[in-house]
Amino acid sequence: MASSRPKTTKTSGTTQAERLQASSQQRREQQKENLRGAILAAAGELFLEQGYEAFSMRQVAERIGYSATTIYRYYEDKDDLLFAIVHDGFTEFQRALVAAAESTADPIERLVALGAAYVRFGMDNPVHYRLMFMQRFDFVFDQRKARQQPMIDSFDVLQNAVASAMDAGVMQRGDVERHSQVVWALVHGITALGLADRGRFTADDVDRTLEIAMKMMVRGLRP
Repeated sequence: MASSRPKTTKTSGTTQAERLQASSQQRREQQKENLRGAILAAAGELFLEQGYEAFSMRQVAERIGYSATTIYRYYEDKDDLLFAIVHDGFTEFQRALVAAAESTADPIERLVALGAAYVRFGMDNPVHYRLMFMQRFDFVFDQRKARQQPMIDSFDVLQNAVASAMDAGVMQRGDVERHSQVVWALVHGITALGLADRGRFTADDVDRTLEIAMKMMVRGLRP
């Protein structure tokens, strides 16, 4: 008598049940990541709107339509949430700078590319940029020194480019860190100006100002 037991279908060594389980797990992970992104986006806006003292986890929950308990499953408190926003921002910022640095072998063109990448990141990510560079949350970062590597790496990309320009003889020799701070201050000023009045200071204005500023900087730093 033939057995009525259902057969288990395998494809490439994986059963249908295993594939369904894996697919379900992927969906759950994607849902978690989507919620995490929504929490960070809402929190970033609220930090800028309300300020640190007035900000609360409950406000984030209300903005995205979840309970405060849900927010606390992802982040311990508002310090943890703020640090997560800034940490993610610096991670993406560092990637953008690395891509710019690797886009050319010419030392001067590399500095120009880094300046453009810096400003572009700020204009494209105004909430992250303001929290990263235009607010003071030192007390939050001091508690999490072990997790600050993306912030350190971002400045290292610029310092390495400045050092390369000096080694190539196309930039006057001097203190690498100080020269890097000059470049950083230049592009930060342009970015801050662009973000301060986006209605009057258009994207084209930002690009033209950056081009002129970088040319002036390059001429001024030549040996």
